[in-house]
Amino acid sequence: MSVPRNAIARIALYALFACVGGFGCASMPERAEPETNDPFERVNRAIFTFNLKADRSVVRPVATGYRRITPDPVERRVGNFFANLTGPVVIASDLLQGKFKQAGADTGRFLINSTVGLLGMFDVANRMGLEPHQEDLGQAFGRWGIGRGPYIMLPVFGPFSLRDGVGRLLALPLEPIREYDNDNAARNSLALLYGIHGRAGLLAVDDQLDSAFDPYIFLRDAYYQRRQFLLFDGDPPSLDEEFGDEFSEEEFLGEP
Repeated sequence: MSVPRNAIARIALYALFACVGGFGCASMPERAEPETNDPFERVNRAIFTFNLKADRSVVRPVATGYRRITPDPVERRVGNFFANLTGPVVIASDLLQGKFKQAGADTGRFLINSTVGLLGMFDVANRMGLEPHQEDLGQAFGRWGIGRGPYIMLPVFGPFSLRDGVGRLLALPLEPIREYDNDNAARNSLALLYGIHGRAGLLAVDDQLDSAFDPYIFLRDAYYQRRQFLLFDGDPPSLDEEFGDEFSEEEFLGEP
């Protein structure tokens, strides 16, 4: 796969935003955001119930069938292909966060896997020492210090914070799958396969969700924990660290 049309120009534009914004990462949040910030919980719960019923009746059975009939090597190739499609978004997020060395490595990954790796189906770059990174525009906005905003449950698409939802929307023009402008059938087929493959990857956690006392809260907490983990590159601040930022031991004990 060649570099998508206009993708380089789009990434360069994000790089310009990063430079104008003082590399963004200077505003890296120092603490986690423990509050749930779910002012639309009643509506969110109704949408979650709809999503859950649709998943159990349609989506989960399809994903289970896909997992059952697809050989593991083929499923890995499909996963690699879709992971490679996120390359331009990852690169743009790197640039917006001032991670220029990582952006160079991720650019190399995308170009190598898109060509030598046969459209990304084979992760040749990883064998060359170019490890994958999980970056998106929502993380970049978080690194700038932008709050995550309210929790939102969308029909079909699932949970987002407002910050991450806006980031996801702005990332759409960077996705190579959007380049199939003149072939709606191919684009829609890829989007459908992407959704089924992604759902199949979550089958392992279905039992945990089904057995949760409150599945809605379980999913919301899991979403926030995952996003926090990614925002801090796998090393989010602990509650002890946050407590220490606010109070010293002497103040807590009432000592001068």
